[in-house]
Amino acid sequence: MTESTRKRSRIACVSCQSRKRKCSGDQPCSTCLQFGVDCQYDLLSRKKKDTRSFRPQLSVPPLSATTAREEPVPKSHRKDPATPSASLPYSSLEANSGAAFVRKLALKIDPANAPRLHLFAWNVGTRHPLPPPMNPPPTIPAVSIVDIVSQDKMRLLATTYFEKVDPCYGFISRDYLYHQVGRRWLPPTAENALSYGPYDAVLCGVAAFGFLFSRRQATPAEYQLAEAARLILDQYMLADASSSVEIITAWVLRVAYLRMTVTPDFAWMASCSLMHLVEATDLHREPSPDTTLALTSQLCDPEVRRRLFCMARHLNVWISFELGRSRVVLHGASSVPPAPRPTGEIFNLLPVSESLDPNKVQDSSDLESIMFNVLEVVHTLPPNILAQCNLMLCIYRRLRTLDFVISGSILDRVLALSKTGLQAARTMVASLCPWHHIANVPFQIICTLLSIDSRASLALLGEAMQTLREVVLAYDTDVMREAYNTAYLLILLHNRRKEEDTNALRDVLRANGAGAAPRMEISEPIAEPNHSLADYPGFSWLSDLVVDMPSLQNFDLEGFMATDATWPLAESGV
Repeated sequence: MTESTRKRSRIACVSCQSRKRKCSGDQPCSTCLQFGVDCQYDLLSRKKKDTRSFRPQLSVPPLSATTAREEPVPKSHRKDPATPSASLPYSSLEANSGAAFVRKLALKIDPANAPRLHLFAWNVGTRHPLPPPMNPPPTIPAVSIVDIVSQDKMRLLATTYFEKVDPCYGFISRDYLYHQVGRRWLPPTAENALSYGPYDAVLCGVAAFGFLFSRRQATPAEYQLAEAARLILDQYMLADASSSVEIITAWVLRVAYLRMTVTPDFAWMASCSLMHLVEATDLHREPSPDTTLALTSQLCDPEVRRRLFCMARHLNVWISFELGRSRVVLHGASSVPPAPRPTGEIFNLLPVSESLDPNKVQDSSDLESIMFNVLEVVHTLPPNILAQCNLMLCIYRRLRTLDFVISGSILDRVLALSKTGLQAARTMVASLCPWHHIANVPFQIICTLLSIDSRASLALLGEAMQTLREVVLAYDTDVMREAYNTAYLLILLHNRRKEEDTNALRDVLRANGAGAAPRMEISEPIAEPNHSLADYPGFSWLSDLVVDMPSLQNFDLEGFMATDATWPLAESGV
């Protein structure tokens, strides 16, 4: 029997028997673990030969943010069978993961109908109906940027970049870039002409960002620019040549662009490659006369070097955190923080971000102190506000794993910053700024509000859904439609649970009302619901949602629709 052959258990748990499902024989079994239900075995009613050979193994569910299904846990990660299984431990790497938080929230609301583990709203998704061109062999030379866009177009795209991206991601000298643009479009015979080389990758990256932040739909030119930058960087990697500041700059642009446009795994691997290139070029160390650097341009501005290193760290840290993956830590780093700008930058949040390393042991008091420090900072730029909000949500998720309840003034400030973040997201949608946080933060805010489940948090839920809806209307992609429909489904399940709780309380009052208040007269009888959710017109979109979304394949729509309860009329969808 091979390792991949399924081992059939001689005995099934009570839940799997009643549902007629295959049982793994673990304690709890994989099926009960998936749906979050109690797993019990009725050993007394089984044959003796079955019960003698039955040895249930305690198992722990993996929480990988990018797996399409939950795989069996390796033996090295399983709990000791002697260890009590009252609560399942949270893997350290997954402590910061938004995907794991959403999964646990959904299991708490409705274990049977919870969406699968999935990283929703990673970014706004692919903005063009056609897929990007296939990667050609690296031996094919990259297309020159002068053959893709004109000089005037390049200047317009660079202006868009410096107006919308540079205030948050500031690591390129504006004067130097415009100087290089003037040289690059000169005739090749000109004395000061800039020939094809590594700086073309920088220009292509800036131009691709210019298209990304000026159009809701991608154009072929944007894909050509992104592909040209990739080919240049691949050629320099294969050439085994020493990397330069230009190559590192182009890599930072590429990883930042991928974070906003492609799938999580691809962006994470690119961010790790960027960190290894930074280490290979000693960009993480402060230059000194006694240090021989691998950089080809030792005259690089030290401030630019520091900003490049901070950008590489920022991208790798947060992509790793959100996926529940390991980040790249460069030992011996001596680079000092860059000088802050008056408007504030994303770099100011980097020390706090790195302090949330899930491998560090932190109790609730430490995290509460970090939360307080994050809430104290006031940002004015919308991208920085959303970055601050994302950091606050991450800390909240960490506190929830420790069963710590946020209340009082800190909870009020959490809700206030969430409201500010929603306003910032709508501002960026209106100004054509598709930062990844305009998708991720509103979705995570919705999940956080449902998790808090207070009157104040639920009052903000409508604004959060409206914000997510505006993102969907602006960027009508598969990723955004999936995120909106999933958020709607979580609220629907939450509402169903509230209805069931209300009905239970109503039954208690109805059964005991005569004895508690004999003189109380009810003028009108309480109407009993006599219809189901399926009776509402236009609700067929939910059935289509279950079919189209892989993350909802386990959703029991027929059982859900058969429940007799009063439900609000659902929207027709986006």
